[in-house]
Amino acid sequence: MAEIHFYLRDKKAEKTTIYASVSYDGFRVRISTNLKVFSCNWNSSKQRMRELMESPHSSAINKELEQIRMNLLKTYDKYSIEGIILSPEEFKKEFLAVSNSPILIKKLNSFWSLFDDFVEVKRTQLSDVRDYDKSLRKHLKATESKMNRGLSFRLIRESSDLFAENWERYLMYEALNSKGENGLSLNTVGKQNKNLKVFLNWCFEYGHSQRFSLKKFPTLMEEVDNIYLKEQELNDLHAVSRLSELEQNVRDLFLIGCETGLRFSDFISIKPSHISQGMLTFYPKKTAGFKNNKIIIPLSSRFKEIYERNDFNFPELSKIPVTTFNKIIREVCRKSKIDEKIAYHRSVAGKIVIENRFRYQEVSSHTCRRTFCTLKFLKGMPAQAIMKFSGHKTERNFLKYLKLDAELTAKKYGEYF
Repeated sequence: MAEIHFYLRDKKAEKTTIYASVSYDGFRVRISTNLKVFSCNWNSSKQRMRELMESPHSSAINKELEQIRMNLLKTYDKYSIEGIILSPEEFKKEFLAVSNSPILIKKLNSFWSLFDDFVEVKRTQLSDVRDYDKSLRKHLKATESKMNRGLSFRLIRESSDLFAENWERYLMYEALNSKGENGLSLNTVGKQNKNLKVFLNWCFEYGHSQRFSLKKFPTLMEEVDNIYLKEQELNDLHAVSRLSELEQNVRDLFLIGCETGLRFSDFISIKPSHISQGMLTFYPKKTAGFKNNKIIIPLSSRFKEIYERNDFNFPELSKIPVTTFNKIIREVCRKSKIDEKIAYHRSVAGKIVIENRFRYQEVSSHTCRRTFCTLKFLKGMPAQAIMKFSGHKTERNFLKYLKLDAELTAKKYGEYF
């Protein structure tokens, strides 16, 4: 027997799509109805729209939902009578093939239509979806063109089709990097693999494809020379003058990030209501929904000075893109004379590339978190205590944020020699 349940994709959104969940013979498949409705008019207990005067289309939508329910049952019964159990992917294809199906207008479970759905879901969860909508899409399209075959789950799944080999070869040696040269860095290749797996796992979770191994797409990673700011550099940054209003606001929030260890999405969202009794109490967005994700951080003297100078408030930059933020803070760091030249090592197109760059060129919003963790560690704070403030759950992940340069490490631990 098939059980059918209708639900909203995002209950918190003002307007969202109705999905159908079908459970049958130990399987479950989720299918978008393509019916977009206002969440406030949805009756979750009845799994139908409330038929109100202010919602004249509710009756028509409910009739479509009933038709979808009948078509789903028809699809199940057609094969159940013959003793055939369809896979979730096959069930969806058969359902979409039913005549007069309200969602037949969409291509049958095509790879790219699902990718578009995935991006739209991510758009409701993230402020910036360029990693998926731009980068991942661009690289997948290029690999599709390179193989001269339309992408499908079968193509990605079957080893004999050599998708993984073509994908890796394209990323490693053919894709253009930020300098317009062929070949992406090892970390960038790993990031594309990670994003591809996020998409594929979403497809598995919602029954758009049968699950298969993703070991062919490792999240490659190499240790890179991401910097942290030294205490004197923070002082110089704090003291720099002749800044525009926007530059000063970016500088102030960057320093608050360095004093708290919060991520970009969090430190640009701090409000006076988060401050009480000399403490900052915050629930990081990345761990929202996790138990015990509350962090409490004592306010440093630099944090207090910035807070008071802004009339006990914080600069409003919640709508600024992180790319713009990074561009501005690098310019402010340049004005602060954070311009020591350092040789950076990268793996690009399978080769080690050494590049001389100024320190300010490597600064980004994530430098705040590395700076917080590293400086607190160098001052002698135990790793477990720092993790309580930074919100790291494992010591392995925390240690990635420690950037101890050779000179400071030698000075701090010289007594052991």
